[in-house]
Amino acid sequence: MRNSIAMKMSTVIRNTIAVTALAIGVTSCNNDKSTPGYTYMDDMYVSPSLEAYDQTDLFENGMEARLPAEGTIPRGYHPYEVPNTAEGYARSKSDNSVVPANFASMDPAEGEELYNIFCAHCHGTKGDGNGVLVENEKILGVPGYDNTRLPDITPASAYHVVMYGKGVMGSHASQINYEERWKIIRYVWMLRAEQSGIPDIGESVANEAPEAVVADEE
Repeated sequence: MRNSIAMKMSTVIRNTIAVTALAIGVTSCNNDKSTPGYTYMDDMYVSPSLEAYDQTDLFENGMEARLPAEGTIPRGYHPYEVPNTAEGYARSKSDNSVVPANFASMDPAEGEELYNIFCAHCHGTKGDGNGVLVENEKILGVPGYDNTRLPDITPASAYHVVMYGKGVMGSHASQINYEERWKIIRYVWMLRAEQSGIPDIGESVANEAPEAVVADEE
C-alpha cells in the first residue's frame, strides 16, 4: 500500500517537473521581447489598447488616431478668417471685429519687451523705421509708425500684417501667440502716438474712468 502511494507521488512530481521545464523552455524561446511569450490568462498581460499612431482595422481610415470632431478648435486658438490677399488687407483696415474690447485699456508696457525682441531690429526701438538692420542697410524701406508714412493703418490691419506678413516682413503667427500679438500692437500704437505727436489711444480710456470717491473723515 505504501509503495503504491509512493509511486503515485513520484509520478505526480515527475510530471510537474516535466511540465514546468517545458513551459520554461517554450517561454525562453520567445524572441519578441515586447510580449511575455506564452501566458496563462492573456488579458492580464496584454493590454487591448492601441499604440499611438498604430494601424488598426477598427476604423475606416485604418489609423488608431482619431480626427477631432467637426467644428472643434485647439485650446487657446483664435480663428482669423480674413484672407491673405490685397482685398483682405484692405478689408482689415475697416473691420475692427478682431480687435479685443479692452485694446485701448491694455498696458503698452506689457508689449515693450516683445516688441524689442520681434520688431525693433527692423522698425527701430522708437518705431521710426530705423532698426539696426536698416541702419546696416540689410533691409531698406521699413516705414515708421507715424501718421505721415502710414496714415491709414489700424490695429486690425496691423494684426493682419502680423498674421500673414507684408512686403519683406514675414508672418509672425507661429512665433507669438494671440495675447502677445495684441500686446505688441498696443505698444506700437503708443509709439505711433509718440511719432505723430497725437494722444495715445489709451488716454481717452483713462479720461473716461470714474473718479475715486474718498470718504470724508469724521
